[in-house]
Amino acid sequence: LCTSCCDWLIHICQRKRELKARTVWLGHPEKCEEKHPRNSIKNQKYNVFTFIPGVLYEQFKFFLNLYFLVVSCSQFVPALKIGYLYTYWAPLGFVLAVTIMREAIDEFRRFQRDKEVNSQLYSKLTI
Repeated sequence: LCTSCCDWLIHICQRKRELKARTVWLGHPEKCEEKHPRNSIKNQKYNVFTFIPGVLYEQFKFFLNLYFLVVSCSQFVPALKIGYLYTYWAPLGFVLAVTIMREAIDEFRRFQRDKEVNSQLYSKLTI
């Protein structure tokens, strides 16, 4: 059951979209049969749902950050416990908090720049 779900998900992620030719009718909006997406700029890396998982993935894909996470988690095992928990979790939490704040500020600035660019006036070509 799990392998079929994984295979389906991999198939969906790897499929290629077919590109079709598009006819643009200038001055005849009634001839346009298809709806097209808005022509807007979006440079954001994350959305509301993917922000925390995305930032954590970006941090823990580096070996040293993952190493410190594993060492911190090992302190929950009584046989491996060396010192106090906060001596392991406080530095890791501090690094993650600073990283999350930095990414949040960068993401908000990207949102503001995109909003500014998308709200600029433009000229419409009509015949």
